[in-house]
Amino acid sequence: MCGALLSAEPAYQCQQPGLPPNVELSHDLRHVLQRLKVRSPTFRTQCDRLADARNLRVIVKVDVSIPRRCRAFTIIRRYGHQIRADVHVAPGRGLTELIAHEFEHVLEQVEGVDLRLLARTRGSGVREVERELFETERAVRVGRIVADEDYRERNAREVD
Repeated sequence: MCGALLSAEPAYQCQQPGLPPNVELSHDLRHVLQRLKVRSPTFRTQCDRLADARNLRVIVKVDVSIPRRCRAFTIIRRYGHQIRADVHVAPGRGLTELIAHEFEHVLEQVEGVDLRLLARTRGSGVREVERELFETERAVRVGRIVADEDYRERNAREVD
């Protein structure tokens, strides 16, 4: 994970059933997110909160050009009251944690969390990784929770 970058590029549409109507993703991610929504109560809650944000559009895509130093990032753009979040994840393993982590960054913006201010506040759980690139303990924690829920549910189904 690399953090949330405040400020993106043109999108494409591939809305998927069972996911929030304001979340668009490439076909290759459809099954991952649909499965994750079934397996993880925390991810379901994230999806519900994203769907409730009427001023939000989220585009999720696998990005093969992500720098090696990070596995995912989100670019946030504001157009008046509208928010657009472009979520980029590296191909490969760990997609469940990465997507949940990045969705939490999106929710931070929907909630109006001031990452710049918090990054200057000791003990806030927010740090500026690079100029205008922020990481939060909250997103790290939620990503891990969702990955653990997915893992436990997958293993429980294999035992049954």
